[in-house]
Amino acid sequence: MTDSVTTADRPVFSVVMPCYNYARYLGECLDSIFGQVDPPPFEIIAVDDASTDDTVAMLERVRDPRLRVFCNERNLGHAGTINRALPLTRGAIVSRIDPDDRYRPQFMATVVDRLRRYPEVGLVYGRAELIDGAGAPSGTITNEPHDSEFHGSEFLALLRKNFICAPTVAARRELWLAQLPVPDTLAFHDWYFTLLIARSSEFYFVDDVLADYRVHGANHHTAISRTGAEERSVLWLLDKVFTEPEPDAARQRAKQESARSVYAAHYLDFADKYFGFGMNADARRCYWAAVSHQPGLAMRPDVMRRLGATIFGRDRYERLKAGWRRVAS
Repeated sequence: MTDSVTTADRPVFSVVMPCYNYARYLGECLDSIFGQVDPPPFEIIAVDDASTDDTVAMLERVRDPRLRVFCNERNLGHAGTINRALPLTRGAIVSRIDPDDRYRPQFMATVVDRLRRYPEVGLVYGRAELIDGAGAPSGTITNEPHDSEFHGSEFLALLRKNFICAPTVAARRELWLAQLPVPDTLAFHDWYFTLLIARSSEFYFVDDVLADYRVHGANHHTAISRTGAEERSVLWLLDKVFTEPEPDAARQRAKQESARSVYAAHYLDFADKYFGFGMNADARRCYWAAVSHQPGLAMRPDVMRRLGATIFGRDRYERLKAGWRRVAS
């Protein structure tokens, strides 16, 4: 990143906004971008993916030249849309936000500051606050994985869990582009980008709330968890990373040593989600897979109670859980 990009016709910062049928939230998201405090010169790349609501009309009413609008002639899905959007950016730093989320006013200034101060860092992220469908804060702040500011490798930690909330992320443009194209069979692209970027670059964690993440019934991650698309995509990405060698021998060795526990952690996560959805057969399958990868999980009472519930029935599980609570108290 150099001073040569700090001109009005060559923005420092590009915000990529893939849009699909979120017109009801779009105004809040745009206000959060245009309302940044002390931002660098920036642009917004909004790519509409053939929305059937008022998304395009709302975008066209915005008269700010920093907003650049592109429309897919047909629905390409999230992968096709992000594959089109990222090469359109001109800033040295790029972030990506869904129209149902919001930036905090200090987002751009904060992430640009860290990337300028730490040239070895390729990606910056922070905490997010969860908001509901109406935009009201829940008071829940993402709390992983650090208790204070941190910079260094996040690769092995990210293998185990996608703990980075997407709207808090900004990274150097070349790192985003190096991961293209996102396969159109993938159900998500947030963890795809952060995990693959983490293979080659240090990250910086900002111990501050940088964005609001909306949780609602139409939320994309909820939908893909229910359909099993998340499980298929996670396993595809893990298989990709574990079959490709790392250039650093020590990192390659640490990665391979973590394989069983990494797969176990993800199968346990799938199982708990399926269990919460009442999808007993899928939950049971994933609990067994988690235990087969990491037999020590069979010693965890919560895992065994839930596995038992998928076999013997949820009513019995609720009674056992109530009895366990009485014993524990």
